Amino acid sequence: MKPSLYSRFKVGLALGSGALLALILCVQCIQNYLYTDAVLVPQLAQHEAERQAFAVNGAARSAGANHARTLSTVMEHTLESASDRLLWMRVLDEDGHVFAQAVSPGTAVKFPAHWREQLEKHLPVGSLVNTSEGKALVSMFPFRMPRAARPSDTDQPPINRRGPGYLIEVAVPIKGVTGAFDGLREHLIVGMTASITLLIALAVIGLRAPQYLRGKHLEGELLLARLVQRDLQPKPRSLSADLAFAASAVAADHVGGDFYDIFEASPGKTAIVLGDVSGKGVSAALLVSVLQGAIRSSTSARHESACDQINRMLCELTAHARFATLFWGIYDSESGILRYVNAGHAAPMLIRHGKNRLERLDHGGPVLGLLPSARYSAGSVRIEGRDTLVVYSDGVSEAAKDDEEEFGENRLRDLISLGAGVPPAELCKRIMSEVNSFASKGPAPDDRTLMVVDFQRFPNASPWDSSQSERNAFAKAVA
Repeated sequence: MKPSLYSRFKVGLALGSGALLALILCVQCIQNYLYTDAVLVPQLAQHEAERQAFAVNGAARSAGANHARTLSTVMEHTLESASDRLLWMRVLDEDGHVFAQAVSPGTAVKFPAHWREQLEKHLPVGSLVNTSEGKALVSMFPFRMPRAARPSDTDQPPINRRGPGYLIEVAVPIKGVTGAFDGLREHLIVGMTASITLLIALAVIGLRAPQYLRGKHLEGELLLARLVQRDLQPKPRSLSADLAFAASAVAADHVGGDFYDIFEASPGKTAIVLGDVSGKGVSAALLVSVLQGAIRSSTSARHESACDQINRMLCELTAHARFATLFWGIYDSESGILRYVNAGHAAPMLIRHGKNRLERLDHGGPVLGLLPSARYSAGSVRIEGRDTLVVYSDGVSEAAKDDEEEFGENRLRDLISLGAGVPPAELCKRIMSEVNSFASKGPAPDDRTLMVVDFQRFPNASPWDSSQSERNAFAKAVA
């Protein structure tokens, strides 16, 4: 049993689309991360170098610093105020000679190729170099010397040249400007991590997809099996004028291990069956179908012999962990005799409305499927026209609260006594409602099945016309 091609195509398309989007996200994050290092950081370093160069130029012009010593002093002040963003500064002539400097880099001046053309076109001139502080961007900008002042007694005569004959070299450490992109880097790292995680998750899902699709397919099949199992249950329609019934079945899983049946076994004889297979789910439901088929195919005469055969079959074909309890009655409307076999099942309650008492039907034998040599015998009771039979599985009486207190047969008996004389459907609904309210919330741990049968052997005696005084008397008698 395999999932449909369409289902596999849909899952494959979804996984493929998700993987493609995750891959695109990962590639974009990596590209942006590299772009930040290769372009944005150098651009910011270049902008910082340009800003510092113009600051020095303006400070030198304001101070009239056209001597090497005074110009060096101006640059040293600039370095002190921006020590985390600058490594060195020096003013050069166009031949590469150092005119003034602040913090010697200890390296010779290196002009980039075509630096004159770049300066004339107002393009940035700079290169990345390795220093003791790490990588740094060394940039050059035109430097205009201040106008010459009056002659002074300085060691060096003033420089009166103006124009592009001087350059200022500024070194900006890369690590000094990378902090501006910490937030962006963190977001890119998170994006890369998320995309890689998504790819891994999609890969795991892709590996598990066949099992998932098969599980969904089996879930659909189980739902269909549940509908089939429900449709096979007998409908509460009149099988004969001698009885009426109502039933309720709540499965603990998709399909149940409890079953009930009521059918005409032969003319004038009606079979009343309720069984409980150990466990729940599909394995229990398969055994249910075997039991129902065996019961339906048996003759109504001496059904205790059929129980012997079913017991041997289950012992031979199933593991010892698989067994079933069963109540199987045959009601003869001609004689009014209910002949039954109780194979380890919770003893049904027979309500004697006319006699104000309750009887338990427990004659039969052990559970089916455990003891190959077990023998079963039939018990019999005479049914009167106002009797009611209540048959249930242990999931009803053993329904428990969160503190493990069980509903119990005493509560069930009280409900039956209080419901004396009401129609089967109403009594069945009342009991199941009380059980569901009593039990803890959530899925039932065991199947719950209940069947109520009213016998109407005498046409002139309706089982539902009991007076309130008769009901009270019955309730007092069985309490």
